[in-house]
Amino acid sequence: MAAPEKEQVESGIREIYNFVLERKNVTARYIVIIALASLWLDAYDFAALSFATKSVENTFVTAPAILISFGIGTVDLGALIGAVIGGWLNDRVGRRNMFILNMILYVAMSILAGISTNIAEFSVFRTLLGFALGADTATGFAYIFEYLEKRQRLFWSNLWQLQWYIMYLVTIGFILVPFYFATHSLTDPLLWRVIMIVGGVLAAGILALRSKIPESVLWLAYQGKLASAKRIIKRTWGVDLPNVPDVDVQLRRVGRGFRSAFSIFKSSKWRELVYSFNGNFEQSFIFYTYGFYIPYILLALKLVGPLAVIEASALFYLGGVIGGYLTAWLTPRIGTKSQYVMGALGEGISIGLIALTYVFHLPLSLFVLFSFTFYFFHVIGPASQGMTSINAFFGASERGTAAGWGYFWVKLAAFLGLLIGLLAVTLNPVLTTIGLAVYGVVTGLLGLAIGYDTRTYKVVDEEELNK
Repeated sequence: MAAPEKEQVESGIREIYNFVLERKNVTARYIVIIALASLWLDAYDFAALSFATKSVENTFVTAPAILISFGIGTVDLGALIGAVIGGWLNDRVGRRNMFILNMILYVAMSILAGISTNIAEFSVFRTLLGFALGADTATGFAYIFEYLEKRQRLFWSNLWQLQWYIMYLVTIGFILVPFYFATHSLTDPLLWRVIMIVGGVLAAGILALRSKIPESVLWLAYQGKLASAKRIIKRTWGVDLPNVPDVDVQLRRVGRGFRSAFSIFKSSKWRELVYSFNGNFEQSFIFYTYGFYIPYILLALKLVGPLAVIEASALFYLGGVIGGYLTAWLTPRIGTKSQYVMGALGEGISIGLIALTYVFHLPLSLFVLFSFTFYFFHVIGPASQGMTSINAFFGASERGTAAGWGYFWVKLAAFLGLLIGLLAVTLNPVLTTIGLAVYGVVTGLLGLAIGYDTRTYKVVDEEELNK
């Protein structure tokens, strides 16, 4: 049989693209959970270690506070590096391969971190753990955008914050509460070790589930690997595409060199990049400078007892769960830009009200209420819309790289926030919260001026085939 001509291959690619982008996928829920499982791990690590900061301090008693903060926050340093390099690699070697490699690295580093004997070992292992986490999150977002129908992917990608906050509550209910009742302490040096080793066990379970998922159909088709893409479509949807040639050719290459890791920085995309990246940075910086340390503030300043800290934090995180579901529900109704603006403004106002509780020594109940609304608006706003938007602004050839850079700004802000947050909320909580409130409001106004509603943004997957 004669090899198909280039025009036949191009026609086959377009047929596969149209099939995937127009056909709703009945396995969407399962795939999103598995593909974005790194966010479950990230949420688990965040929620658990926000309670275990004192536990780490009580283990490495000679280490200064700045090194404790660094040791905890270095996971984000690793993640920002992993997001860029891993994002580029998943364009180059494939989404599925990166899924497997990332989880193998995470399992090993989580367990090694759990048996660390000093703060240096703890920091190194958490840096490598973070690398896996950053690379995996970039891969996960790229994958679901290429596995789901073009309207489904906006809905499901906007549910990632719901997964995050559900994991908070699971962590509280199944790790922290049992540990507290077993030891009557949240400062016991054993707590953080249990957290790290359990994280490795969870990652091993995710690795087992991921061994069953297929490669991204659009990533394969974009290059010209039509026979491989057809086999996945047949296995996943049960549909044959007889007009698509049964060939695997290298019509286009992706991730051709390390310079391609910077290919998304185009002058024609400046608005999309500023809009997405600032939203990602803002939500993470506010969250990790202040939100991460709320349980620590309540515990270390002895405003309430350990059990009350758990109860109050569960209430805060419930705000995130409600917001996480609502943001996906709102996407087809008011769009992503409206939520970005509304969420950033609400987030800024909420943290401004928290500042007033410090200034006027308002009741603890108001602190809890304003913290609840902070988490709620935080989730609806740039926390959800930034990553969803950056993945909508690029196609299969660069989506992994774009997702990596999007998550880079999330983790850069997280690292900086964790590094200075403990000192900031301890020395001057009023100035800290006022500054963060202003940043939230400015982000909302910037989004209003230059933002895009991804419901109406052009489908870049189809557009890039013309290049």
